[in-house]
Amino acid sequence: VRRGTRWAMDRQVRMTAGSLVLLGTLAGQLIHPRLGMVAGAIGAGLTYSALSDSCAMASVLSKMPWNRVAPDPSLAALFEKSPTQAA
Repeated sequence: VRRGTRWAMDRQVRMTAGSLVLLGTLAGQLIHPRLGMVAGAIGAGLTYSALSDSCAMASVLSKMPWNRVAPDPSLAALFEKSPTQAA
């Protein structure tokens, strides 16, 4: 991945969900069995996301600083900024 390029939202969701499942599974094996429930919670969230066609994780990730981009200026704003001749 080139520096400065932003991943697509679905890729960010897959990376976050996969990392949480992996960490939950490892923590459940190495620290305490109940920590394995993190993996189950992520799985339940992914199932709900597919059934409802909404994604809470994407909503949260979209608010992260790297996903904030300046909006493209409208045509009217472009003309307002352009220099004009004084009459």
